[in-house]
Amino acid sequence: MLYVESFGNPERFTRVAQRVSRRKPILVIKGRRSAERWRSQARSQTAAALRGDAVIDAVLRQAGVLRFDSSEELFHVAQLFESQPLPSGWRVGIVSNSPSVATLVADACATRGLEARDVRGAPYPVLLGLGAGAREYAARVYELLREAGIDALIVCYVDRLDGDPESVLDAISVVSSGQRKPVVASVVRSDGRLPLSSGSGVPNFVFPESCVAVLARAAERRAWLSRPLGVCPQYLDLDRTAARAVISSVLAREPPSGWLSLADAEALLASYGIPFAASYRCRDLERALAVAREIGGPVALKADLAAPGHASEIDAVLLGLEGEEGVRSGWRELERRVRAAGREWTGAMIQRLAASGADILVGAFSDPDLGSVIALGLGGHRAGLGETVAFRLPPATDVETDELIDSCRGVATELDGFGGAAALDRAALRELILRFALLLGEIPEVVEGDLNPVRCTTNGCVVLDARVRIERRRPVERVKTW
Repeated sequence: MLYVESFGNPERFTRVAQRVSRRKPILVIKGRRSAERWRSQARSQTAAALRGDAVIDAVLRQAGVLRFDSSEELFHVAQLFESQPLPSGWRVGIVSNSPSVATLVADACATRGLEARDVRGAPYPVLLGLGAGAREYAARVYELLREAGIDALIVCYVDRLDGDPESVLDAISVVSSGQRKPVVASVVRSDGRLPLSSGSGVPNFVFPESCVAVLARAAERRAWLSRPLGVCPQYLDLDRTAARAVISSVLAREPPSGWLSLADAEALLASYGIPFAASYRCRDLERALAVAREIGGPVALKADLAAPGHASEIDAVLLGLEGEEGVRSGWRELERRVRAAGREWTGAMIQRLAASGADILVGAFSDPDLGSVIALGLGGHRAGLGETVAFRLPPATDVETDELIDSCRGVATELDGFGGAAALDRAALRELILRFALLLGEIPEVVEGDLNPVRCTTNGCVVLDARVRIERRRPVERVKTW
């Protein structure tokens, strides 16, 4: 059990915690929340999307550490881990002598991802009579613990003036002793206090919802322990020399830091094998017409805004333009939209129209405490919408990358095929994220960036636009390292 405020070397903390967590649970409560530290200075869409302590949550989850918002729940879960085995799944049996309490427990299970089941596997609690005593409880607990469709058990007892909560709790403890399934109880005396038990120590809580909360965290730990370790990919096509050359060239200029040009960003990503759609910068209409003729098909036209600005922020992107007249009209319309938004008109970028698919944001920023953080969310004009962006330390394995993808429900839904659409290429997105994570780890000068949009199709992923900011690397001063 830990109280923490910072992590020293976060990457080492994560590696150590991952090893320890496989042998023993680590429970953490963190002080000094910092909900708004990044949003106030955010420049990229990725940093602006950060809400609350989402990054801290992600780091701890990635390390297999269970984080708690209250010390009460932390101690409750510690009590469960100390005395009970972990559940093998999310299916929970409920025994109660009160229909209303049983309903509250079942409702709480639904909100915490647990599935309430009875001895027959149907979604209903097992109800005993209000006058049920130790014998009836012992019989039902014994029966449910041997039911294959149940992974854990919650036992609730509402006392009467002539009841015997002590004997009920003792009976539950005796019957569940030595079993391979966890049992938690809410056995409360009529005066509202918890009875003393001479049994083997079934955790007993005043409120039945506390039983649900601790079992949900136990099931969460079991799920983390059951996940495969994953594989670290080995990419042989990386050109680290080219990447360093891009960084060195930019830092040699004056000023020696800032946002890369689109050409430099494209070259940096290409050195790590990240596919980038060819873009052509056009200062005047005649150049745009010539490029469009060379492409020879429908094109995308978007305003050329200085980084970190995105053309999608002011709706200055036009798709599917064809022919000379289409490009002329599009150019005039983009100029009108840019000037109406109070921005300087400097021309437009033109690209071959990408294949249809989903637009996704893959981003990164350097957290002052945690180092590089990677983000995934809906892209295009939806970038940073609501709380749709998921954060992690840069993933190192395919399993960690899939967990990042699945934690962003919007992206996962798009990949699975939304509204009857064909499923998109998850493997290609996974590889793009892993390559980007590798770049962040090996090129620490990259401190902020948006790959937005990344167009994910049924057969591949390609970056359509990027904003990348670099700074000269400074030594990090830390009070303590792990």
